[in-house]
Amino acid sequence: MNDKRPFRIDFRAAGVYLTVDVSAVDNLGALGNQIREEISRRRIENVDYDTLERFLLNITSEPTAIAPPQPEPIDGKVTAQLTPTRNEVQIMIEPPMGKGRKVDLNDVILAIKSVGGGEFFLDTEKIEQMLSTFRFRDLVTVGERRHGRYDIVVSKDRSEAVLTLAPAFGGNPVEKNDIMRYFQREGIVYGVKEDLIEKMVKEGIYNQPTVIAAGEKPVDGENAHLEFYFDQEEKRARPTVNEEGQVDFRELNLISSVKQDDPLVKKYPSTPGVPGKNIHGEVITPKAGKDVPFPAGLNCKVNPNDPNLVVAATDGQPKFHTNKVHVIPILDVPGDVDFSTGNINFSGTVNIRGNILSGFTVKAAGDIQIGGTVEVAHIDAGGNISIKQGIVGQDKAIVICRGNLNARFVDKATLFVEGNVYVDESIMYSNLNSAGEVHLSGKKGFIIGGVVRASKFVSANRIGASFQTPTIIEVGGSPTMREELDELEKKIQEAETQEEMLSKSLVTAEKQRQKTGGDIGEQQRERATILARDRFSLIARLRAFRERKEDLEEKLSMLKSSQLKVHVRDKVLPGVKIIIKNAVWIARDEVKFTTFYEDENEIRFLPYEFATR
Repeated sequence: MNDKRPFRIDFRAAGVYLTVDVSAVDNLGALGNQIREEISRRRIENVDYDTLERFLLNITSEPTAIAPPQPEPIDGKVTAQLTPTRNEVQIMIEPPMGKGRKVDLNDVILAIKSVGGGEFFLDTEKIEQMLSTFRFRDLVTVGERRHGRYDIVVSKDRSEAVLTLAPAFGGNPVEKNDIMRYFQREGIVYGVKEDLIEKMVKEGIYNQPTVIAAGEKPVDGENAHLEFYFDQEEKRARPTVNEEGQVDFRELNLISSVKQDDPLVKKYPSTPGVPGKNIHGEVITPKAGKDVPFPAGLNCKVNPNDPNLVVAATDGQPKFHTNKVHVIPILDVPGDVDFSTGNINFSGTVNIRGNILSGFTVKAAGDIQIGGTVEVAHIDAGGNISIKQGIVGQDKAIVICRGNLNARFVDKATLFVEGNVYVDESIMYSNLNSAGEVHLSGKKGFIIGGVVRASKFVSANRIGASFQTPTIIEVGGSPTMREELDELEKKIQEAETQEEMLSKSLVTAEKQRQKTGGDIGEQQRERATILARDRFSLIARLRAFRERKEDLEEKLSMLKSSQLKVHVRDKVLPGVKIIIKNAVWIARDEVKFTTFYEDENEIRFLPYEFATR
């Protein structure tokens, strides 16, 4: 019995007994509740509650059995202590007996706090392991006193220092002076954020990497650049197309012009940049900007009031080429090129307001703009060619263009164009070779007869004619490469024929020598020597032809098929042959609204794709 409870429960060999101090009982109801709570708390099993109820109705001081024999439940126990240095805490956990309660983490924490280790750093993983097993029967160190810690990482370029604080566990926290002494030792003197350091220490900003010293990064210099006062991309000019697909050839503006002393281009020099400084106070040299060559070229001069401004030294057409601005002289022909002008060979740009009549030649180092029609003439331009009307070539006109070519129509002419070709109405019975793209984008936009070659793609409304006119469209590889391949095949065939004839002649000569027992005349011997030498030379040339042919075929096969297409908005008619790389397709029937492409050496079809310029 004790002063709080007027009863006692004993675990005996014969069973669990209840003994009551009758003299101390003043409320039977309260007594019953207390006994039941104690039975539950001590986890007594198989209680005979009928006996308990009868006992409560007739209380005696004699011990009464209320449950069969069973071990007394004893709760687990945790013992904690500090080591002699008082810098570590140790615990020992005793397991429960019978139905006793196990020790939990909260019990361990309370025990550690009771011996003065409540603020220590605790190895909770080790504690949990001890709670889950009974292997630890001795005192085990599970915590330690830790002083506050700090970690400072300096970037590789020494432009900043990053601080991470760790809290103290029963030890001394990090102070601002600790950080400042570190900086002094390491020579960190620039961009130190003392206020931020003090805030982190006072407010306990832990485990958050924070920049506490930052230098000034250098500002790299700006590259020199040019400001143009004219459209330097004008050489790629082409006619505009409205929403209805109509091409305006009247306002091409192919030839822009300047007057003497007009501004052309201004150079903005490079800058050296702004130096920086790292956290050690060392100067960081910036990367200086890249320079560009001074852009004054042919027929240009420097403005006397601005040494970086280039102006025209004469009237002409401005061109930006090879990193310099040039003013190309313009030759203006007010009418036709005929017997009144003769042939034209000009080192600049030629603007012809009329036609080029049959039999005449026009050559220009720059652009050629023609306001009328080209007849059976020869035209050679180092830049763009624009023909307001078209070409009526009668199978004899030759046009060589090293830029883009614009025309309303092309009829029975041969053209070699290094840029793109833009034709409004038609290309008929012509041999057209473009190292770029071929666009027929007007309302008509058809190709009939002849051969049209392009390195990239061909786009037209209609290809072929109802009377099955042979029309060839080739895409892939430069036209010059295709022509060289065709020429090589002819040379190889001719060389093989010659080599076969020489071989037969040498065999005949050898038979004649054997028939005469080796006794042949000097003239026949010399002829046999010449035949053998010619055959040897021919075989060497044949080998070179074949190697070059293989090289060209390999280059053609390596072209990206995805970029090589033939776009037909309306239809392709029978008689048309389409070649893309080495794949060939011949139209047997009418095909409408289609884009042709090459895949695995086969021509395949897609629904029409609009070809953008």
